[in-house]
Amino acid sequence: MKDFTPKQLTPKQEKEKEELQKQKSFNGLTAKEWASLSKNVWNDVSSPRVGKHLDHGATFPEKLANRFIQMYSKEGDLVLDPFLGTGTTLEACRNTLRNGVGIELNERFISYAKEVCKQSTLNNTVNLKVIHDDCRNLLNHLDEESVQLMVTSPPYANFIQRSVEDRKNTHKTSLIKSENNSTVNQYSEKEEDFGNLDYLKFLEEVRKLMGKLLKVTKKGGYNVWIIKDYRDTKNKIPYIPFHSDLARIGEEVGFKYHDLIVWDQTGQRKLVLLGYPSVFYTNQNCSFLVVLRKPNGN
Repeated sequence: MKDFTPKQLTPKQEKEKEELQKQKSFNGLTAKEWASLSKNVWNDVSSPRVGKHLDHGATFPEKLANRFIQMYSKEGDLVLDPFLGTGTTLEACRNTLRNGVGIELNERFISYAKEVCKQSTLNNTVNLKVIHDDCRNLLNHLDEESVQLMVTSPPYANFIQRSVEDRKNTHKTSLIKSENNSTVNQYSEKEEDFGNLDYLKFLEEVRKLMGKLLKVTKKGGYNVWIIKDYRDTKNKIPYIPFHSDLARIGEEVGFKYHDLIVWDQTGQRKLVLLGYPSVFYTNQNCSFLVVLRKPNGN
């Protein structure tokens, strides 16, 4: 009887197989690496905020950015962050050997981001750039269809201002402050700052920005938005589905709603008593990672 048992590859053959897979895939991943990154709920990328991340108050972990960049781009590709903050996206670009461009409006974060650019990679082949400007002007700085991946976490309309006010009214020993190590800071008082806009105006400005992002993104390229849904109970709005609104706007300007990933942050956040004893609310201890893709014509 013929033996149909697959022959075990030698280490050399296995390595050659993986090299062929890397050459075949658009992101340079092997089939095994591709599968390992395909989970749609992530609970292993969180980290406590320290140093410059506390100064900003709303940064995302470097490990999170590393993963996106590995999934949606390859070495040498250009990655953009239009709301750069303290430079986490550029740190991830350096780690993964991608070129990176970040745009940041607020002066107090620029110095942090520029320090990232001063740190060299092993072979010094990565080009990292910080642009001090309003992201609405990104077409002045980037060529059309030059960006493979956009990764960002935008300032959430006037959610930040309301959070600052809420924290002033929260007891200093609240779990939100003490155990969740959570800080919220208003980034600036500039009228053009997305974080100072009301929600509807914010969505309008995001729509305009997305139209420009569509132009600079390569065909088949990706845009990843790291965001949270939230509540405005003070104005009797129990739930604001920010991730759904953002995905809808993306589709309206020409992107495809490609994927949705849940970032489970319960490991970094204790449960807080909300609405007791009259209205039951769940804790919003996750973020949504909205993945948009520019059609490639195929």
